[in-house]
Amino acid sequence: MPEKLQGQVIVKIVVSETGDVESADIVSGNPVLARSALDAVKKWKFDPVVKNGKPAKASTQLTFDFAYSENVKDIQPPPTAASKPEPRKDADKVSNAIAPAPGIALPQRVRVSAGVTQGLVLHKVSPVYPPAAKQARIQGSVILQALISKEGSIKDLKVISGPRELVDAAIGAVQQWRYRPYVINGEPVEVETIVTVNF
Repeated sequence: MPEKLQGQVIVKIVVSETGDVESADIVSGNPVLARSALDAVKKWKFDPVVKNGKPAKASTQLTFDFAYSENVKDIQPPPTAASKPEPRKDADKVSNAIAPAPGIALPQRVRVSAGVTQGLVLHKVSPVYPPAAKQARIQGSVILQALISKEGSIKDLKVISGPRELVDAAIGAVQQWRYRPYVINGEPVEVETIVTVNF
């Protein structure tokens, strides 16, 4: 490959009654990486899906993350509840004060600052500096608007600003970031935030 590529590829597959991959189609992703994902998934074998006691045809989507190992960083999660300090004696009063009123629904999506979401990152992939951009001495920041799912994966990215020569590398890296779910009153919610990738 002349240029180091990173990113995410989503493939929709149909698995036959015998567990073989009957068809595979690209949903999204870089065409070069997509070819590798298709070549791999066509060789896979699955346990058949059983419906009403009989093997059945099934379809699903698979996500492939492509990254160079030197660019991947897993971040240690915060201490467990067992190691947290004792709760305050007035904790019941405090938690009742911030609980929603009865009958008011919790938000499904919230906007959270970049500083807060930075503390939730569990798995981070650094971008590969595009050789052509490096040679041309193009540098700067790519600013992305990110939608983080309830499970902590990147659901959507939109470019806000940044040198166009660096945008694909930034998106390819950030697509693979994973976060601890953002929880409100015990329920995970989707998060809108800003991600800045510096080159």
